[in-house]
Amino acid sequence: MTRVLVLGATGRAGSAVLAHLAGRAETTAAIRARRDLGRVPGHAHVAVVDLDDPATIRAALHEADVVVNAVRLREDIPGNALIDLHHRITGSAPGAEPPLVVTVGGAGALRMPGGRRFWQDPAFPRVTLPRGRAHAALRDHLEAGDAGDRWTYLVPPPAFLPDAPATGRYHTYRPGTDESTFTRRSVGYRDFALAVSDVVLRPRVGTLLVAADG
Repeated sequence: MTRVLVLGATGRAGSAVLAHLAGRAETTAAIRARRDLGRVPGHAHVAVVDLDDPATIRAALHEADVVVNAVRLREDIPGNALIDLHHRITGSAPGAEPPLVVTVGGAGALRMPGGRRFWQDPAFPRVTLPRGRAHAALRDHLEAGDAGDRWTYLVPPPAFLPDAPATGRYHTYRPGTDESTFTRRSVGYRDFALAVSDVVLRPRVGTLLVAADG
């Protein structure tokens, strides 16, 4: 059975991924502190992880085949924050080969006409601008081959809906140089989490755009 470590396990995206993986994988939920134990589903193992401490990441990664990075860094993060986090994850792996890292991406990384990114669009929320910029930087870093080939980056559309009902369906789109039409699509957290869990169990390397079916 695939062994999966979920970072950001107590957030809406991470907890939805854990729910989809229940009974399909051996899961470990990474939490920041013991006080978060009550927010973890009973089927998952638990590890306390400080994302700034490679030793705690390494301990949690023990024997993991896949890491789901559903961490949502907040506030005024630097543009390289997600790149640094990705390398802390892969660099902390105890084995010779790092696990597959499946990242819950951000719509700010979408490509717009003229070489621009969606985080540069006037419609992009100013409050999440630092995170949008950091997601674009991470996507570029991954696609340039600077992080090897053990990664999948899944991008939701701007309408990423936490309370949308689960349909059990989604559609994936290949990346392109102009992804502006994708900015008009939507997806619920639970259907997006289904896409993440499917990639965990049937790995696909590279960038995928994920939206509601139809």
